[in-house]
Amino acid sequence: MAEFDQMPPRIQKTVHAHIHEDEKVCLCILGRSSLLRPDFVFITTRRVLVLDERYIGSLAVSYANIRCNLLFTEIRAVRLVRQFRHRLLSQARLEISVVRNVHWIDNINFRSARCAYMYITEQITKQKGMP
Repeated sequence: MAEFDQMPPRIQKTVHAHIHEDEKVCLCILGRSSLLRPDFVFITTRRVLVLDERYIGSLAVSYANIRCNLLFTEIRAVRLVRQFRHRLLSQARLEISVVRNVHWIDNINFRSARCAYMYITEQITKQKGMP
């Protein structure tokens, strides 16, 4: 798992702009959407926020892109998927289902993915009022 203070400043600024004042970041995870550009996954007390950095024209100008911003109340189900290549590399994929879409966060370290999966499912059951 990653530390929030160690994330790039642009990513930290974007996260602070999209969460409420009473929210706090509980988990920070790095996934790999491509070889050199990671997905920054932030799980707060209310939501799952996935960001990546995109580049305009050249490698000199970049911006933070929000891939998904899902409240726990919107999430229907979460799955932890390990295909053969994930098992070889000790990785996993989180599949987060909402009403008409499934968001994939791929190539996450297996231990981090399992912690995220357990935390998200715990928060979903709390939101639904189940014991």
